[in-house]
Amino acid sequence: PRLASPRPCSGTPASATMADGLQINPDKELKFRLELKKQIPTTIRLYNPGSVELAFKVKTTAPKKYCVKPNTGFVTPGATQVVHVIMQAQRDWPADLNGCKDKFLVQSVPSGGAVDFAELFAKGNEGVTETKLRVTYQQPAPPPSPVPEGEEDSKTEDTTASFKTSALPGDVPSLQRELERYRVKNESLSADLNASLRTKTGTGGGQRGFSLLHLLITAILFFVIGLAYAKFLGNPL
Repeated sequence: PRLASPRPCSGTPASATMADGLQINPDKELKFRLELKKQIPTTIRLYNPGSVELAFKVKTTAPKKYCVKPNTGFVTPGATQVVHVIMQAQRDWPADLNGCKDKFLVQSVPSGGAVDFAELFAKGNEGVTETKLRVTYQQPAPPPSPVPEGEEDSKTEDTTASFKTSALPGDVPSLQRELERYRVKNESLSADLNASLRTKTGTGGGQRGFSLLHLLITAILFFVIGLAYAKFLGNPL
């Protein structure tokens, strides 16, 4: 395709050294991170390593698709000029997504004090040096996760805990039946203890035996009831 000067914009890798000209960065590919319905910006850096002022001009094979600011200018010795290139918003994915044929041409020439670009870059001027850049597309960056992984795990744990808490009231009847069964057992053991106490004779040994037996039975009952509570609270369903 014929290279043409792109229209100037109102908005907004390696290096190649041209013989007695500009150093261009990037030097081979101009990359655009493609997104639909958005203007895609990138830049070209022009560095003048020489001792004379250089004029530059930027052309493209698709002037309606790209705008450049500035597309012409001068770079003084030791200075860098940043050229902003903007791809216009695309409504559809391009047909040449995997092999874009668009190209840019960066030209430079010693200005020699001249300011007429038509004269400086006139056809046949052997002092003009050129560098071609090929356009390539990159896939857009993936969108950020709406919920960070740590917070998602925390929310899952909170939901589980809330579910367990809300399930407690529905199992109260089962707990009440279990406690009633232990209460009946306790009354039965107390009755057996009283009967045994009436048959015992003596004072010191009998009282001591009763106290130890009573403490033992009481401790066992509290342990069983506590175990039942712990089991229920750990697995309510």
